[in-house]
Amino acid sequence: MNHGNARTPGHDARGWVVLATDTGVGKTVVSCALARLLIDHGLLPRVRKPVETGCKIVHGERLPADGIALREAADGRESLEAICPIRYLTPVAAPEAARREGETLSFKRDLAPILDRSLADLPARERVIIESAGGLLSPLADDALNVRLAEYADLPSILVTPDRLGTLSSTLTAVESLHQRQLPIAAIILNRRPNDPTGPDCPDNAASLREWLPRLVPTPPPVIAFHDPQRPDALLPLLDH
Repeated sequence: MNHGNARTPGHDARGWVVLATDTGVGKTVVSCALARLLIDHGLLPRVRKPVETGCKIVHGERLPADGIALREAADGRESLEAICPIRYLTPVAAPEAARREGETLSFKRDLAPILDRSLADLPARERVIIESAGGLLSPLADDALNVRLAEYADLPSILVTPDRLGTLSSTLTAVESLHQRQLPIAAIILNRRPNDPTGPDCPDNAASLREWLPRLVPTPPPVIAFHDPQRPDALLPLLDH
């Protein structure tokens, strides 16, 4: 792991950090589809969501909905504790949720050891998928934004963004931010959510991004239109990255 210095785009990645332009744009849907795709191609996903907020209490246990979905997509290979160890009830950014629940959340103290364990002893057939909690520049801990996951883990990012009107500005802003940090992007995933409008009057975000990305970054990442969670093969370009 790099622990702070940028990795180069040609690095042989053993997984990805799933970031997003905002909350609620489909990180978990994409992460689950990628886990299923890996299994379909003879690889083993090691899924992680280090922090989840908005958990529900069931039989005295805090249950993380995203963590449970990730575990199911990965065929239940690992315990929920390994996949999502830090859980808060309050549905706000993680450091605020921690404070409201009488705790503090430190990247160095709490999250770095989780990443170290998640990336240690990775067999050749395994790929790690680390999902962030919120938008890439939203707070993850008292001393880190979500983008710190990609910096520390030394893995390329998958940038998830909604395929709807208005997504271009936030997507291009996110790409510039990652580029300024010298963090490679494996792909931009245009995720169409169930309530996003479709039809001939909707923007062709994929075409627009492919036009503008070369003007912003020297090596534009691939743009993948992901419109059906039941068809993970749309994410096949990630396996070639």
